[in-house]
Amino acid sequence: MKVKVYLHTILQRETPEGMQRELDVTVLSGSSVADLTTDLGVDLPVDEMMLVVNGRLAPPSYPLQEGDQVHFMPAVNTNPSRPPDRASLHQ
Repeated sequence: MKVKVYLHTILQRETPEGMQRELDVTVLSGSSVADLTTDLGVDLPVDEMMLVVNGRLAPPSYPLQEGDQVHFMPAVNTNPSRPPDRASLHQ
């Protein structure tokens, strides 16, 4: 089964041809979004990414289907208990 994967920002891959942002991936039937991140060797844990399938946020356990479009986006702030340093924002 084939899905299209879009890698955003730090998840893009450098290749001799340039940055790789889109992948056509074959996955096993019954694979989840979390399985896909493992298969691709994505270093960022799924709880530190926004996982979007066909334009909607999806949990890591979301079962993939033929033709799905999957976006992996690093979360902006993965530690909500620690807000950004406001002083550094105004420099």
